[in-house]
Formats: sequence, C-alpha cells, structure tokens
Amino acid sequence: MTRISIVIPAYNAERTLRETLESALNQTCPAHEVLVVDDGSKDRTEEIARSFGDRIRYIKQNNQGIAGARNTAVREATGDWIAFLDHDDLVLPTKIEKQLALIDANPDLVVVYSGFTYIFEDGTTQYVPAFPARDLWPALRYRTPILPSTSIIRRSALLEVGGFVPLYCVDDWNLWFRLVRRYSASAFQDYPEGLTLYRRWEGNESRNFMPIASAVLGMMDSVLLDGLSGFWREVWRRRIEAKIFYELSLGLREQKNERYWEYAIESCLRWPFCGRIVPPHRYVVFAHMFWNKLRRFSWSPRYWWPVRRCREFLTPSN
Repeated sequence: MTRISIVIPAYNAERTLRETLESALNQTCPAHEVLVVDDGSKDRTEEIARSFGDRIRYIKQNNQGIAGARNTAVREATGDWIAFLDHDDLVLPTKIEKQLALIDANPDLVVVYSGFTYIFEDGTTQYVPAFPARDLWPALRYRTPILPSTSIIRRSALLEVGGFVPLYCVDDWNLWFRLVRRYSASAFQDYPEGLTLYRRWEGNESRNFMPIASAVLGMMDSVLLDGLSGFWREVWRRRIEAKIFYELSLGLREQKNERYWEYAIESCLRWPFCGRIVPPHRYVVFAHMFWNKLRRFSWSPRYWWPVRRCREFLTPSN
C-alpha cells in the first residue's frame, strides 16, 4: 500500500497554519502522516501545531530556510512519497486520493502534480491549469511551471538527487530540473484539475523580484545551461536572460520603480526576437511603457536611454 507523507515547512506561520493543517488532515484518502517542520519560528507556530495532538508529527529546528526545512522533512518522513504543502497553502479534500490513483496506475512515475488556484487578499481567485508534463523539457531551462504544494514526489528520488539546494525562492525550480535530467519528463505526470489553493498576498517572497532574478542568474551556468555548449549555449543564455529582464521590468513597473525601463531595454538587447521563451506580448507591454514615458516627456537623453547597470544589482550566487 502506497504511503504518502504530507510535509509542511513552517516559519512564523501562526496566521495560516491551523487552516493549512486542517486541509491536510481532512483528506478523503488520509495520508500516512502529516509532518510539520518548524524552522525556528518565533510566534505561536509551535502552539498551533501541537494543538492537533498526535494527528501530526512535529519537529522543531534552528532556522535553515525553506530548503533546509524541506530536506529535514524528507529525511524524517516514513512515507514512500512526499506531498509538499507550504504553511500558507491549502489542499482540496480529494488531492491525495486523486493523485494517489495516478501513482498506483503508473509505477514508473517520480513526480505527480496538479493545477492550482490563486487566492488574492481581496478574495478574488484565478485558476492556473497544470503545465503539461510532456512539455516540461526543455521548458525547465527557462521557467518553473510546478508549484511545490501541488506536487507529490517519490521519496527515494528526492534522496537520490540530494534534495533541495538552498536558493532564494527557486530551490524548487532547481529540484525539478535535476529530477527531469535524471529521470526524464516521462517520469512526471500532471493532473488536469486544480487541487491546491495558493494564497498570494503582498508579503509573499515571490514578489521580491530582484533577489529572485539574482537567484535565477545564479543557476544559469550550474544548472539551466547544463548539457549545452558553443553556439547553442550562448543562444539559450541570451534568451533566458532576456526573459529574466523582461519579467523584472514588469515587477519593477508594478512597484513604481523607474528602473523598469532600464531592464526593458536590456531585455530587447539580449534577445530581440519573440517566441516560446520570450512572448510576443513583450512588445505590446513595452509599447505601453514607451507611451507612458512619452506622456511624462523629458529632453534628457538618459530618460530615454539610461545607463544599464542591470547586473550590478543582480549578483548571482550559487
């Protein structure tokens, strides 16, 4: 009988942990165990977790970051498969049941994942369908289409590839890449429905655009360009960098940071063409940016063609 451990890394999670734990415990097909790794919280996280009694396993450790908490959970779990669940996400009651059916029907699978639904602070929602597993390669070179809280991963595979590498907000991307290189995309299976609810609010780390872009650049040579050389390595580098700078320009514009224009120009210079990696919509967005700059017209040459010191502010670190 397949045993699934739901593991929840938690840090200062008093705001959401109770509801997250209730969703994990209210599965139509109960998990083998629900494991909470408290990563050095300083609020009521421990009190809330312990209030569930022996229905969960609770482990507390000194702060090691989310990758460290996840690795502790993988080592301590006693299930055959690991269902990751972040402390502020929720899972629908049928998540384990539906994904377990895929696992039992396909013994060669390593990762099963689903779509999810954003829940915004104002109560609105947005559904994101599961990215097709057949398209994961080479998509994982330039994007991370799997939300950890939607996934169930074979524990032995996690141990084999060495678990999570501590990287700011992209430790999961790094893991998916290593798993798909080790087992191929055929070992991944998407479930077509959304089975996870992902809370998105102003404090989410995923909105820290500069550190995330820096972390992705840090993965470039060590991971994302793995297996490439010569001409194609340079082509892939330029396309990935163009995508990073494009997305960063969007994030900075959202934060009303005028440096968005600098990164927009750099994106076009790195790779002026559009396609699957850099979408054609980029030029629609940039046209809108240009129009807004026209409305605030300035005669300064630097207003239109700023000194592009993009990499000074993005120091890659592995």
